[in-house]
Amino acid sequence: MRVVSCLRWLACLFLVVVAVDEAAAKEGTVGFRTIEAARSDWNAAVPPNSGWERVTLPDDWSRRWPRFDGVVWYRLTWQQGDAARPTALMIDYWTLAGAAYLNGQLLERDPRLVEPLSRSWNAPRRWQLAPPMLREGKNVLLVRVSGQAVYQPGLGVATLGDPARISARYDAAQIVRRTLPTFNLGITVALASFFLAIWLMRRRETAYGWYSMATFAWAGYSLNLVARSPWPFATTDGWARTTIVFLLLFAVSHCLFILRFLDRRYPRAEMLLWAGFAVGALCLVAVPHSLIDTTRVAMSGAAFAIYCGAVLFLFVQTARSRRIDHWVLNVSNVLTIAAGAHDNLTFAGLLDDNIYYSPVTSQMLIICMATVLAWRFVSAATRVERFNEELGEKVEVARRETAAALRRQHELELAGSRMAERIDLVRNLHDGMGTTLVNNIAVLEHGERAVPAGRFLSILKELREELRLIIDTTTGAQAADRSLTEWIAPLRSRLTLLCENQDIKCNWRLDGAGAHILPFAQSLDITRVVQEGVTNALRHSGASEIAVALASIGDRLTLTISDNGRGFDPACARDEGLGLRSMASRAARLGGALDIRSTRDGTMVILEISQAPVNSLTKS
Repeated sequence: MRVVSCLRWLACLFLVVVAVDEAAAKEGTVGFRTIEAARSDWNAAVPPNSGWERVTLPDDWSRRWPRFDGVVWYRLTWQQGDAARPTALMIDYWTLAGAAYLNGQLLERDPRLVEPLSRSWNAPRRWQLAPPMLREGKNVLLVRVSGQAVYQPGLGVATLGDPARISARYDAAQIVRRTLPTFNLGITVALASFFLAIWLMRRRETAYGWYSMATFAWAGYSLNLVARSPWPFATTDGWARTTIVFLLLFAVSHCLFILRFLDRRYPRAEMLLWAGFAVGALCLVAVPHSLIDTTRVAMSGAAFAIYCGAVLFLFVQTARSRRIDHWVLNVSNVLTIAAGAHDNLTFAGLLDDNIYYSPVTSQMLIICMATVLAWRFVSAATRVERFNEELGEKVEVARRETAAALRRQHELELAGSRMAERIDLVRNLHDGMGTTLVNNIAVLEHGERAVPAGRFLSILKELREELRLIIDTTTGAQAADRSLTEWIAPLRSRLTLLCENQDIKCNWRLDGAGAHILPFAQSLDITRVVQEGVTNALRHSGASEIAVALASIGDRLTLTISDNGRGFDPACARDEGLGLRSMASRAARLGGALDIRSTRDGTMVILEISQAPVNSLTKS
């Protein structure tokens, strides 16, 4: 219902404008006794003596003298009572260039009265008349108009009378013919530049790009309404051809804007549009002067048809979508079509008018387009804000879940750390205190005599050293850097004594171990592997010889513990024995590999460590 009301309002406005314009035209001829016209040639400086015909204004001489290009003189006469009475004269327009004389004296003259002609067809003119130019009795106004038949040549309405009334009429005509088109041209170029900048910064928004091109094309077409100089063209035909090319470009660009606005793409139809534009532009450029009128009318009709087709397509899509911005765009299009229909009828010579309504309705079109695009922008901004809110909520949920996961991970890591500390404590107790206790129990059991007090004190000191080592390992307190030889030396002494008590030959080869200073934990791990390996050989192998070798070869540090005992099954022993699992765990922590090879002829435990991962330091 709102759309219907708008259409009715626009129709009433159109009728009022036409009625007012016709009333003004009738008012303008009042006061003149005769209005005559006579043909002349391009270079005529004075009016002809014969050939005068009575005419009415506004006059288009192409209807009376078809195909006549040249100069027509208009002679207007009236009787003036008191020449001192304030009197003003106004002429709505002359097409295309001209000069006015009152009683033989020049009132005004365009700069160019021959090709390329000045373009005064849309400029109203006003003069204040006074003696001696204005006379009592008969006054003669001569207007020399230079024009071509294809461009509706002639003279507009002339009005003679009170200066205040003439001034008001002139101001109104000036607004309609000059001010509004000039204002519209500025706004159009600014709007086109604005949307061009948006499209350049965001190429995906192709609707803005096509709208910018359509608006620039319309600005090129509208320039015809305000330009008064023939520059930059050498002929009047150049202006006319270029103007219609801009109109065609506007229609095609606006059609593509409608398609992109509706998020539609029709490659074949769009290619056909551009092909039609190219053909039309070539026709406009190539046709001779005699056919340019027909070609202009045909191309203008084609542009109007393309525009109406796009508008009809939008109207059908709007009926389905029922979007507000689509309806507003439809209103602006209907307004443009109404003005365009009037302008095309005027352009084709079917209406006795020289005023084009498109520059006036363009203001409404700009307001509607600003509303549509602002609505589109606000909708996009609203969607972005809603998306940001949803994204923020999801980020908050993810943050809480991540925090909970981190807390759980921290708790697991803490539990794992505590478990690792307990395992290390158990292994150190087993490999250190346990092994020392077992070895010394074995010494006491195999001893044939009572243990001397010195030996007993030595056992207690060994246990104290092991206990201190376990405490240092557990609390993180580390002793000063020592070489591997210094680490192994006390152990070597105790184990050698233990072997001697059991009549087992024990050989130690620590070549190169003295040159390595390792971190506390790594030195302790290697020492524990040596201690566990030798203790296992003493307790389970039944061997008569045990050999311990520590060698540095290239970038590898190799520890070998071998015996000539009865051997065992490493696979079974690894699952059952805490000592073997502890050795494997320490080897893994050192970044090395533990290999146990056992046969009936003996057992060999090999630990290979890369020196780089253990961060060894060469002792200077």
